[in-house]
Amino acid sequence: MAKTEIKSKIRSIGILGGMFDPVHFGHLSTALAAQQDFSLDEVRLIPCHHPVHKDEPEVAAPHRIAMLHKATKPEKRLVVDVRECMRPGPSYMIKTLESLRTEYPNDRLFLLLGADAFNTLDSWKQWHRLFELAHIIVISRPGWDVDPSQAIQEYCADRTVSSFSEIGKNKNGKVLIYSFTPLEIASSEIRKLLKDNKSVRYLIPNKVIKYIKKHQLYN
Repeated sequence: MAKTEIKSKIRSIGILGGMFDPVHFGHLSTALAAQQDFSLDEVRLIPCHHPVHKDEPEVAAPHRIAMLHKATKPEKRLVVDVRECMRPGPSYMIKTLESLRTEYPNDRLFLLLGADAFNTLDSWKQWHRLFELAHIIVISRPGWDVDPSQAIQEYCADRTVSSFSEIGKNKNGKVLIYSFTPLEIASSEIRKLLKDNKSVRYLIPNKVIKYIKKHQLYN
């Protein structure tokens, strides 16, 4: 009798990078909404170690990772991924996607980007190659128009789809504009409130607040 091959399920994995300095409900609601709206198997939250386009984080990577673990513990489909913090040098997304593609060669990867990041995508290292490794979901929110440079518009003209179903069985290379209204919360404002000794309740999870107080962060 011939052996029956068991094909493994092709998974859909969301990727949400950020400083998470600290993680707040805006990050978490965005990740969870994308996971649910697109039936992603998981969303990997990847804290940036050494940003290229932003200032260095105020809090060291181990603290930011610990806060992420506490914040995501109730949601098993939100996964903390520390690969960028384990890698020396600048945190380039192209290197992160290459690492993920090596680890998940047959799965579909979806890079979640805010409209502001997508608009300047051509300033990223090897930005064309991002499309060889993943699909890109652009999060459109009030106050941030999806208005990329001419180079990005031309490159994405034939790649942009109007619905998630149009991505079909494509492994990578498509762009979808995702109309979603995330919570208007900024880590910079949270840090300012903490420095001013004001409450950040209802902005970040209580477990994260306790962790910040315990370790006297953002004083």
